[in-house]
Amino acid sequence: MNILLAFKAEPDPGMLAEKDWQAATQDSCGPDTAMLRCSPGADEQAAAALLLAQRGGGCDMTLTALSISDERALHWLRYFAALGFDKSVLLQTTADLRFASAFIARQIADWQRNHDADLIVTGCQSSEGQNGQTPFLLAEMLSWPCLTQVERFTLEPPFIVVEQRTVTGLRRSRVRLPAVIAVRQCGEVALPVPGMRQRLAAAKAEIVRQSVSRDEIPNVQCQKLARPEQRRSATIIDGSSAQVKARILWNDYLRQRMQP
Repeated sequence: MNILLAFKAEPDPGMLAEKDWQAATQDSCGPDTAMLRCSPGADEQAAAALLLAQRGGGCDMTLTALSISDERALHWLRYFAALGFDKSVLLQTTADLRFASAFIARQIADWQRNHDADLIVTGCQSSEGQNGQTPFLLAEMLSWPCLTQVERFTLEPPFIVVEQRTVTGLRRSRVRLPAVIAVRQCGEVALPVPGMRQRLAAAKAEIVRQSVSRDEIPNVQCQKLARPEQRRSATIIDGSSAQVKARILWNDYLRQRMQP
């Protein structure tokens, strides 16, 4: 069984200093994240952990990790290779892909048509764009079923059994492959840590590099960046003495909240 894990290595904007955010409001370039450390989102790390657990359970599979990014994704492609992924693929581009779900889905679909994956696994949404559209667009392009909010799954070729979180609870489904599933991190799985021997072997692992078509790269630019005001609501208690203020606090706030 051929399985493709599509992930996005995202910079952590929380590492930017306050002055960087303030400077970014003076023009339309947005904050510079070129030097920030990148990592897959929590959903995508959970997806990788679930796939590796399936392999550990004896399921025969060929795992491919694919990222559409620049050189900063190489570290994580080698990391997944150290964990046991059989193939690493980098679709190279320096374009801003935060809000380019259709472009990303098209690139993954083109790769799938040439390499025949039985299952494509993604995260539910990135921490940057957070639009959650990529897996649905990808499934539509391939005419495959798409299952989102997946917390766990079990491979039973030619089927996959998934557990999805819905507004009414946990739903269990059995779907015939091929399919696209979008995994949601639920805090019950963690990405393994490879040993030093695996890391050294992965440093020499082959990474397939392929440039995306420049004609299709979306032109997305930051138009405006504004800092929202963060204010806490408060009530000022006025009184002639501390005893009066304490009585007002008790009568107007504390007493109704301490009723049994």
